[in-house]
Amino acid sequence: GKSIPYATIIFSNDSIKVKKAMACDANGRFSLTVDAPDEYHLSVTAVGYKEINMTVQVINAITDLGQLSMDEGVELQEITVTAQKPLVKIEVDKITYNMESDPEAQANNALEMLRKVPLITVDSDENITLNGQSNFKVLVNGKSSSMMNSNLKEVLKSLPANSIKDIEVITNPPSKYDAEGVGGIINIITTKKTINGFNGSVGTGVDSRGSLNWSAYLATKVNKFGFSARYYGSQFRQPESEMNVESEYFNVPDYHFSVINGTSNYSGTSNGFSGEASFEIDSLNLISLSFWGYQGGYSADSYRSTEYSNLTDEITRQYISQTESRNSFGTLSGNIDYQKTFKKPDQTFTISYKLDNNPNRTRTNSDILGTINYPSYHQRSENHAVGREQTFQADYYDPLTSVHQIEGGVKFILRQNESNSETFKNEDEVVSSGNSLDYNQYILGAYAGYVVKWKKFSTKTGFRLERTWNDGLSKSLTADTTFTNRLLNIVPYITVSYMPKQGQSIRASYTQRLSRPDIWYLNPYVNDIDSMNISFGNPGLESEVSHSFEMGYSFFNPKLSFTATSFASFVNNSIEEIITIEDNGKKTETFENIGKNQRYGVNIYSSYRPINDLSLNLNSNVSYTKLEANNGYDISNEGFNFRGSLNGRWSLWKDGALSLYSGVYSSSVRLQGRSSTYYYTGVGVSQYFLKRKLSLNLSASEPFWRTKTYKSESEDLTFTSRSEYINAARTFRVGLTYNFGKVQTTVKKARRTINNDDVKSGGDNQQGGNTQGS
Repeated sequence: GKSIPYATIIFSNDSIKVKKAMACDANGRFSLTVDAPDEYHLSVTAVGYKEINMTVQVINAITDLGQLSMDEGVELQEITVTAQKPLVKIEVDKITYNMESDPEAQANNALEMLRKVPLITVDSDENITLNGQSNFKVLVNGKSSSMMNSNLKEVLKSLPANSIKDIEVITNPPSKYDAEGVGGIINIITTKKTINGFNGSVGTGVDSRGSLNWSAYLATKVNKFGFSARYYGSQFRQPESEMNVESEYFNVPDYHFSVINGTSNYSGTSNGFSGEASFEIDSLNLISLSFWGYQGGYSADSYRSTEYSNLTDEITRQYISQTESRNSFGTLSGNIDYQKTFKKPDQTFTISYKLDNNPNRTRTNSDILGTINYPSYHQRSENHAVGREQTFQADYYDPLTSVHQIEGGVKFILRQNESNSETFKNEDEVVSSGNSLDYNQYILGAYAGYVVKWKKFSTKTGFRLERTWNDGLSKSLTADTTFTNRLLNIVPYITVSYMPKQGQSIRASYTQRLSRPDIWYLNPYVNDIDSMNISFGNPGLESEVSHSFEMGYSFFNPKLSFTATSFASFVNNSIEEIITIEDNGKKTETFENIGKNQRYGVNIYSSYRPINDLSLNLNSNVSYTKLEANNGYDISNEGFNFRGSLNGRWSLWKDGALSLYSGVYSSSVRLQGRSSTYYYTGVGVSQYFLKRKLSLNLSASEPFWRTKTYKSESEDLTFTSRSEYINAARTFRVGLTYNFGKVQTTVKKARRTINNDDVKSGGDNQQGGNTQGS
């Protein structure tokens, strides 16, 4: 006599063809409508009860079946539901790579796995580009981090890939994101799993170079309070690499030719932690907290032999330099959000505050041995820097109706950067002392957005207003330099999509993207550790403005997914590195807003699953780039670029799989030259044990090459230079991960939070150091 809620009802013309399917309500009642009188088959199922199967004659306009009875007594054995998530999910405004579905993530670091993500390129020097651009933003769980801006390579190397759930690629971000990052946004979503109880994992890995990594994760949820935390660490080693650079300086007869030969090695350690917590005050009010910390350091030792000769090949200058560099850096970030929801579903109001603190210390010792027309000396340079960032933000989102939605918000960012440097020659001669930089940046932003969804069409549009104040003071023994600039930008955004059929979509979008130079580009401090190779920043730089257009088509079915996106972008004041050669052969590097950049191309991604146990993924790009200087410099370059990669995974046996991947990137076009073609290969094997709680992963990168040689060239009307780098290639890795815990739910978080994606990064800044010696 008890009601059975939510039992499953299946109504069919016969026992095979389903006509209707539904669930009962909470009281066990159901009703449905059929097209015509007929004889139908009714099936009723519910967990723990015997199934009902009966024939129903529908003759009258209303047919009442009365009360149906189900008998208890069905005892279920253990049920195992298995499914393989797709590696890549393509949406209207982003592409998501599911790291949890890739078994190689258990053994590799985040930098290695980025090579598999659509639209992302990692070259031989581990420089990262997004959609062909080195200027992009990296977020962690939708939040910015200064460490990702200034030490991107090192942080990604030390971050275990198995701590990442998804990597989102957003090439045309909507108005709610800050307008910075010409190439777009890479958003790293870390794992966040909790239960009413606890769960977690521990893992470790080692490779053939002697690098180690380790991690631990723990999560818990008790009633309204949820908490998760992760710790990870690594020790990484880069074997010795070789370099050879040959240059010719057309306007310098006495130092017309130069040859530099050298070696270098690199190693370091790091430790990091992250966590999230939330407290549900009631069903409409939520407080959430997240924190992230990182501490790392590396040491680099290099040897260089430099030789200059005149037009008759007579040696005119010769010296040897040995350099030891030690760098330590870290970050401590915290974010707190208050979210107010309403009775209307998805209507939210959020207030957020974020604090970010980043110390950095560098010490360099150089011994110079002059053999021909060059002095011998010892030079020591030290730099202490710290950056602080505070952000206040408020957001509002309201789905007015099923057709119309609005959103808006305001944000204020305060950045404070301090840097002090000292350089000594022969320990007692002060070359420069008290070099300091105080740099403050204030950004006030506001945005508004509107979404309309009507039948098969949807449109999302909006704009963002950003006002920037930059104030800096650089002090040295010789002079003080004050620099200020004021920037005002109004950034529009619009995207239109159409779904002609289920599983197909056509979309087009336009937006502008900005690139503000940060302290690494602005600091006028002169780095002259090598007196023949000088570098410094330019405090007069302005923000880049990029006009970006996209049009794409996507198709999905259970076996095949395909997307093709054409794009075009135009920049008239891009920040470019400029190399000049003086009469004595001295090379000077700095930055200027002299670039004019045009890019056209198409991205193609396809995933094919011919059988359930085999998946293949193709990621490719063809583009044409035209670069030129627009400020009196007679420099230009243009050409085609190609990028392609193929990944495959085959589950050949129970709880095990074989993975293969390979890729090739054509030489990239630069304003003053090109780089060489880059290619890579890899293979991995994974196996689960103990009911999939324990996983063992073996992988090999570049198994067929012990070393690889990469070449690049630079030239203009005054010089030409060709470089060759020989790096260790072959690497074997072993990873072991153990998971414990039960059912998984997530720590509840505010739906909207702070995203500071507004500083020019990528390119040289990926090195984790400062080319301007700030």
